[in-house]
Amino acid sequence: MVATDRVDCVVVGYNDVDFSQFAARQKQMADYSGAYQEVKANSILLDGRRVTYMDLLNRSLEAVTGHNPQLNGFKAPNLGACLLTNMLRRHGLKAELVNFFNGDLDRFEELLEAGARSVAITTTYYTDRTPIEEVVRWVRERSPETRIIVGGPHAYNICTDYDVKTRNMILNEIGADVYIYDSQGELTLSRVVDQLRQNGSGRLEVVPNLVYSLGGDGFQATPREPENNPMDEIAIDWSSFDPSLFAPTTYMRTARSCPFSCAFCNYPTLAGKHELTSLQVIERELRYLHESGVKHLVFIDDTFNVPLPRFKQICRMMIENRFDFRWVSFFRCSNSDDEAFDLMAESGCMGVLLGIESGDQRLLKLMNKAVKVERYWSGIRKLKERGILTYALFFVGYPGETEESVRNTTDFILDRSPDFFLTQLYYHDTKVPIHGRAEELGIQGAGYNWRHNTMDWRQAAAWCEHIYHTVADSTILPLYGIGLWTIPYLVDNGISIDRFKRFARIASKMLVRSLDDVPVDFGKELAEIQSLFAGAQGPP
Repeated sequence: MVATDRVDCVVVGYNDVDFSQFAARQKQMADYSGAYQEVKANSILLDGRRVTYMDLLNRSLEAVTGHNPQLNGFKAPNLGACLLTNMLRRHGLKAELVNFFNGDLDRFEELLEAGARSVAITTTYYTDRTPIEEVVRWVRERSPETRIIVGGPHAYNICTDYDVKTRNMILNEIGADVYIYDSQGELTLSRVVDQLRQNGSGRLEVVPNLVYSLGGDGFQATPREPENNPMDEIAIDWSSFDPSLFAPTTYMRTARSCPFSCAFCNYPTLAGKHELTSLQVIERELRYLHESGVKHLVFIDDTFNVPLPRFKQICRMMIENRFDFRWVSFFRCSNSDDEAFDLMAESGCMGVLLGIESGDQRLLKLMNKAVKVERYWSGIRKLKERGILTYALFFVGYPGETEESVRNTTDFILDRSPDFFLTQLYYHDTKVPIHGRAEELGIQGAGYNWRHNTMDWRQAAAWCEHIYHTVADSTILPLYGIGLWTIPYLVDNGISIDRFKRFARIASKMLVRSLDDVPVDFGKELAEIQSLFAGAQGPP
């Protein structure tokens, strides 16, 4: 490799696009797609604009303190971007991290002015390409010679889902130079950056898993060599980052993929075999984070408590080391027992996200969930008994959904009263297992525009709103801009869990009143929120 002080690659984390503009774009297609229904189910109509709970929180704090704290959960470490930066450094490449695009523009511009060879954009959290295109344009305007690389799930799906002509058209519109066509892609990125380091333009044809621009509208694809990077080898070395990035709240992954085969999910096919980080590596990582001032952890594993014996070992390890973390995670009630619930509470679990999906046993069977509704009932009860926040997710409209199954889901939420809940309109991915039964179930369409033998997206959207209007004792907590993962970040910024729950309770009522998409006078609710935060220690 050539010795140089130039930055080989700037890895870019999340770009938080303007939500009201995103909502306006979705509204244009409201007659043809349920995407705008999802916008309504995740936001409040305030002064003629769709805003998220986080927007409302910042506005309320500004009204009380005279200062907008600009709270944003994406300011916490972007785990995917940290992972890629770490991987590049391990391969002897000079990589810098721009963790949160919107908040780090000055530093990003300095890195480009200093001659950064490439920029890598990870697409983990994106549902459309608008945020990617914004970053690409921003880089092009400031550093036309810098090569732009796009990877992650969005890039992979474009390369997988479309014929070559359509794929090339979409990639050309995005405007990057190189696209990584792999569900992991860490090793591929390091190979691309190394090529660019050695000879400027790079011999990209020798790197597998790429689709790269030839100039104009042309693209070249290289052979596929799917990656399978050992979890222990790609664990993040946090010592290569300044602790101000990851303390006091950080994200952590201890496994890749999922061992289950839910019929609505393509993730196991995309991510490959369920792979686990060793307990030794996990303990080493946790000890360093603890010593560096981390107080809160967000475990992002899709099935953190699987296998159950390993999960118990992790909890015991945190207890024995007196790490005193407060943590949140995904959780499967069907894969637990009383000892695990006790260990969770003792090791510092503050909340879990429960992918329940439906309160109807027949529908759960169609989903291949392999769980009895009763396990969800008892699981929520046992979590709440131990003071662990419960956030239950459901979706409406899955093939086979009927009025009866929706009412069973509604009754489940009413009976179990999770602390927070969210109902989502079903999104049909043609790559998921249930699509193999399309003819039998009458499935037509895709995305948020679908129908099947027992329901269509418009009917499902109406049932989503019915649930929101019916449930009173649980609080609606959207995923857009907030969700369970954001609670540790907010606690670190001076907002107690109790105060957040009270805020979300008021916001939930505002969301329900916004579903009709007509102006509402929220003066009373805004005053309640401002009163809630008046006199409180504000966020720094």
